[in-house]
Amino acid sequence: MNTLTYAAAPASHHVVKPLPFSGSSVSILYDPPIPEFSLVNTTLKSGQTEVHRAIDGPSIAIIASGKGKIQWSDGSLDVVRGEAVFVGANIAINLLADSFAAGEEDETLEIYRAFVEV
Repeated sequence: MNTLTYAAAPASHHVVKPLPFSGSSVSILYDPPIPEFSLVNTTLKSGQTEVHRAIDGPSIAIIASGKGKIQWSDGSLDVVRGEAVFVGANIAINLLADSFAAGEEDETLEIYRAFVEV
């Protein structure tokens, strides 16, 4: 209860404006004015890849749709919609959306990654 703030403010004060994450056009950063966490939304079409820089704190990535792969320097993990992945601090990752063959349903890979930089 001691950490709650009871100061009233207009709704416009609480709007979080989306920004590109590390200059990307497919990863959007939502950085609320609180120190607890920030959120990156990455949306990749079939066959697209995206690099996320190392973050100075832990993160959790939730796969909202599609399927693909998360790669890091010495490993990788196949991911599908509904899964959650822990990413340790100071680890750069590559996100890869699966490529779909002709006739297969083409689904976008969408990942939400909550993180804190310490």
